[in-house]
Amino acid sequence: MLLVVVVTWVAGEIAERRERDAVETRLAHNLRVGREEFADTLAEAQMRAERLASSERVQRALAEGDRAEAERIGAAQENVGLLAGDELLAGQESWIASREVDVVGEEGGTVGSVVAGVPLDEELARRLARAAGLLEMDVLAVAAGDRTLAAASRLAPGTPLPPEEASETEQDGETYRLVSTPLLEGTDVRLVALSSQAPIVEARDDTRRRAFLAALATVALALLVGWTITRLLRGRNAEPAPAAAEEAAPGRRARDVRPSEADEGRVHEAVALVGEALAATHDPEALLPVILQSAIGATGAAGARLVSGGNEVMRAGDPEAGARPLALRLGSGDETVGELLLYPPREGTFDHESEQLAHWLAAQASIALENERLHRTVKRQAITDELTQLANRRRFTETLAVEVRRAERFGDPLALVLADLDDFKQINDRYGHQAGDEVLRRFADVLRENVRDFDLPVRYGGEEFAVLLPEADLAGGEQLARRLQTALLRLRLPEIGRDRPPVTASFGVAAFPQARSAEEILSAADGALYRAKAAGKNRVACAGDDVGRTA
Repeated sequence: MLLVVVVTWVAGEIAERRERDAVETRLAHNLRVGREEFADTLAEAQMRAERLASSERVQRALAEGDRAEAERIGAAQENVGLLAGDELLAGQESWIASREVDVVGEEGGTVGSVVAGVPLDEELARRLARAAGLLEMDVLAVAAGDRTLAAASRLAPGTPLPPEEASETEQDGETYRLVSTPLLEGTDVRLVALSSQAPIVEARDDTRRRAFLAALATVALALLVGWTITRLLRGRNAEPAPAAAEEAAPGRRARDVRPSEADEGRVHEAVALVGEALAATHDPEALLPVILQSAIGATGAAGARLVSGGNEVMRAGDPEAGARPLALRLGSGDETVGELLLYPPREGTFDHESEQLAHWLAAQASIALENERLHRTVKRQAITDELTQLANRRRFTETLAVEVRRAERFGDPLALVLADLDDFKQINDRYGHQAGDEVLRRFADVLRENVRDFDLPVRYGGEEFAVLLPEADLAGGEQLARRLQTALLRLRLPEIGRDRPPVTASFGVAAFPQARSAEEILSAADGALYRAKAAGKNRVACAGDDVGRTA
């Protein structure tokens, strides 16, 4: 029972850590998308300011200092200020987030400037949240210092927030996971992503419940198999030898010394229970020994071997001490997964009943092996992206945590490369989603062709990809990113790009031990990717370095 409790507790801790990693990964994604959307908002403000600055009407109003005309222009524009020198003629001059453009008069001199602002309000928060595609339990907020300025939901302006390095916060009696990132350089304005802690706790408790039941079932299975084999062995040892039976009761026929029908029924019932036990487990490490030991116990064989593809997979007992084996096919339909070889005692053979038991058990073992194969297939599908056949985000999150712990233990480096296809939405809009899917598949091929066997290429989501590189440092990660960048430029899809590459990508690289945890590595790579995008795309950027050059 202590083992059951320990397994239950450990399973809950693993599930909680896994769910927490998934939440923090999702929040990091929300931050990156939110920052990109905010950058687009500032770019739009820049374009508005440039458009107004090129207007002859604006140039004339500022050159003449015509306040009335400037106010009419400002009234027709949203979030704009018009300045003649240092004098504000219309609108608002001071914004937390803004873009300012000089206005050049007809004679060539600067006559003023146009300031286009971006209000850090609820409308902006909703725009950023829509772009990030927030889940119901997530919140995206714009904050200044330790107070929110605006949020799309739940958090009112002025809500207190913990410092940037904090990972949790309590709001209205509910606990949230929290990550944040600076939004405007030179200010204390930051973008904050939060997610309710409730799903993490639910995942932990649900996993503990299921682990408790599974552990009990495993214990029950072990007890059942042991009890059944013991009964079979006792039953066989208790049968009187024919000669002894005849000596004890001269004149009785041989059929009279066979076990009674009730005894035979109990034997078959025991074998059926073994078969059910085999069919219930999906663990091949536990399954194969049960198959062999059950076969030996049920038939009285000297030993057993499991053979697949001409190779021995496992053995039990002492096959060398037995005579010529009874070969039993394992599989279903036309598919054979192997053979179960049962060796009768030396100079002996299996009687009819033992052969029947062996065939019965082989049939049950075939069902168990097929169940295990199907279980393995379903498990593989759960961690594989259907479109690209790369590992998916779930597999990435699990593997990143494992590899970081391994790197910490052995002192090995670990690199992470994040890749985002540039302007991918334009391909979907212009050529359709089928063409976009083909680009994703081809980029997945590029990843597979350029990584090592033990690297993990991942489709992180949408047009985002990742490669986890065990035993590679930051320089090794950057080298791979540049190789992928060059390979992508050689990619051709005539139906999309004709003789030009259909798409480029931006890359962000980070590594352990420069970043000390899974969250830090992912955040550092994500930040580098954001800088590569902001610097013009089709670039490689490393955590802590300047943005790289285009290929």
